[in-house]
Amino acid sequence: MSVDGHKWFNVPYDCGVAFVDDPILHRDTFSASAAYLGSGEPGRTAFGDLAPEMSRRARALPVWATLHAYGRDGYRAMVERHLALARRLADQVDAEPDLERLADVVLNVVCFRYHPRDALDSELDALNRRLGDAVLDEGQIYFGTTVYAGRVAFRPAIVNWRTQPHDIDLIVPTIVRLGRRLHASNEASPNRRK
Repeated sequence: MSVDGHKWFNVPYDCGVAFVDDPILHRDTFSASAAYLGSGEPGRTAFGDLAPEMSRRARALPVWATLHAYGRDGYRAMVERHLALARRLADQVDAEPDLERLADVVLNVVCFRYHPRDALDSELDALNRRLGDAVLDEGQIYFGTTVYAGRVAFRPAIVNWRTQPHDIDLIVPTIVRLGRRLHASNEASPNRRK
């Protein structure tokens, strides 16, 4: 099993964690030998034998520090808060007629798209791409687009320790406001096919 530390551990981007059940297989997979490397002392781990890089910075230090600072209860509380915030966003998306949720919310990601009732299906992907650019250009909220089941969509992932309900409450009004502006300009375009 592996996890990205930069998500719920809130540590730098290049920090990944792998859990390996077989220590011999783990060591044999990555160990390299040369006379100048040594082979470690009996009973001591040769950490160079446990990853593809023999020299690297101490990526585990931020993970240790955050685990030490927050502990199991602190992380549990943060994850539970993020799950509640994702459900809050999903409820807001479901209540807005111009938005369409595309997937169940099983953790902290909410996948949805702007889908006004009068929009042509053939225009929705382009409209949502333009809307994704408008969201980033405006800078009030930040998340990108994705393609889910062949449809361009948004996928906010609630992971930052500072995210609060008022941050979540900006998403739907911002998407709807910018989406309506873009959709109206698209409707007025002389090139639009009916």
